[in-house]
Amino acid sequence: MRDGILKQIADENAKKKELPCLAVLLIGDNPVCQKYAELKKKMAEKIGVQANLYLFDQKDSEQDILDCIEFLNSDPETQGVMIQIPIDKKFDRDKLIAAISTEKDVDGLRYCAGLESNFKPPVVLAIIEALRQSLGSSNLEAGIWEKKKISLIGHGFLVGNPLERTLKELGATDLTVVTSENILDSKFQILNSDIVISAVGKAGIVTAEMVKEGVILIDAGTTEQNGELIGDISAEAYKKASFYTPVPGGIGPATVGMLFSNLAKSKSFGSVQDIK
Repeated sequence: MRDGILKQIADENAKKKELPCLAVLLIGDNPVCQKYAELKKKMAEKIGVQANLYLFDQKDSEQDILDCIEFLNSDPETQGVMIQIPIDKKFDRDKLIAAISTEKDVDGLRYCAGLESNFKPPVVLAIIEALRQSLGSSNLEAGIWEKKKISLIGHGFLVGNPLERTLKELGATDLTVVTSENILDSKFQILNSDIVISAVGKAGIVTAEMVKEGVILIDAGTTEQNGELIGDISAEAYKKASFYTPVPGGIGPATVGMLFSNLAKSKSFGSVQDIK
């Protein structure tokens, strides 16, 4: 899924005189955040996108970061502005996100914060695309959800919360949100679900005994163990699925593709995307 998206963007960029530019703000010294920011930069270079990293640490003030965002919002050479989450606790995450313009919020962080945005979060778009493929439908209209029971495990800022909102916007009605704390009390609900989406970040929290045969499994949670990425859903549970997204190689890479797809569709380079 990611490779197809990136190839299309690379082909389109090759025809343009001006290329899109993504600004990534890295706030703090979190090595995981630094790793992901650098990966985005490398991926951008491969598809002909300019990616600029802006680094801030404890010595910088919150106003320094706000001034940078204000500059990038008005910079005609920058089409997308994102903050690599999580950030240092010294800074007000929501205040910084709110400062990003709606037109350049290509990572959908404003949407995650419940604010107006021109874009859905890339991880949400990746999951929606996986659901399109699993349901064999190019459009996820209200009718496609009839008799589909969905369990969404995890309600975090970046995935669970915005995904719940998006699914409801698309017409999903039989949707139950399960937290990692009450997952044991929700085993019956999960077992009877046609679609199980997990975005907790706890290795193997969804076991084979918790899902039915033929279930659709969307694994959007990752944990690193001994240098290896492990998903929320166990490999044994994958075997019972009619469709599943693996970890690694599933939603994570597709999310990167959707980020650059958002960038390519920013106001300066095309119309605002429509996920329906």
